Amino acid sequence: MSLFQSALDFLAGPGGSAAASRDQNDFVGQVVELGDLKLRIKRVIAEGGFAFVYEAQDLGSSKDYALKV
Repeated sequence: MSLFQSALDFLAGPGGSAAASRDQNDFVGQVVELGDLKLRIKRVIAEGGFAFVYEAQDLGSSKDYALKV
């Protein structure tokens, strides 16, 4: 899949073919501790050759973060 096609699938939203792979990532649903924060990984926002970017929510404050791994 080309980078351009991947971007189009991401923009297509939940019905797009890339959405299924984003929802099936091993880290989605996991809780990670980062300093004083406990973050639940909600979904994959983007993925590249060297990293994934996740939407994560602080369990204490319910504030959303982007987490690059």
